[in-house]
Amino acid sequence: MTDTETITRAIDGDQAAQRTLYETHHAAAFRLACLLLRDICDAEEVVQDGFVYLFRNLRRYDPERGSFWAWLRVILVSRCRNKRRRKRLACISLETLAAAGQPVADPEPGGNPAIMLDKLGTRRVVWEALQQVSAGAQDALILRYYESLPYAEIADILGCSNDAARARVAHGKTQLRRLLAAPEDEATRKLVPFSIRCEGGVR
Repeated sequence: MTDTETITRAIDGDQAAQRTLYETHHAAAFRLACLLLRDICDAEEVVQDGFVYLFRNLRRYDPERGSFWAWLRVILVSRCRNKRRRKRLACISLETLAAAGQPVADPEPGGNPAIMLDKLGTRRVVWEALQQVSAGAQDALILRYYESLPYAEIADILGCSNDAARARVAHGKTQLRRLLAAPEDEATRKLVPFSIRCEGGVR
């Protein structure tokens, strides 16, 4: 069954089709919510609320405007930002994310242990610094480097122009450089997850 057929059946109230959509996209949705909210319980709450809203409004989905996941991602980011406005965020460690089954760019399996430890240490430093970046810039950096999205999609999700999306990413990188006390190219290189860089980088 294609995605289009699954969505059509879900719109008609087919619970099996709705369950398929949920199971297909839940892991990615939860990972994104964890990155944005840094709280596993809040992330799960937002994801559940997001899916409830989505299934109630499936008829609004327009495949010509993007994929089903792209539509769900817009819903999630909006709800995460609303949640964040109402609550002071605590820091969440990489270990906590990993325990929830949502690791941030795991080291490549089977690699040199010393290199893997070095990568993990670098990743932790960048992750901790990222949590100190201003909210708007932080969202843009997460979508750009952890979700590997082009600026056009970031702009659509954040409800801004392409230029504004680029500006937010640039502003976030400036803040990271100050926090990491690293040159621009090095700060950017560290920010991009290793798995993304190995796949050819972001556009």
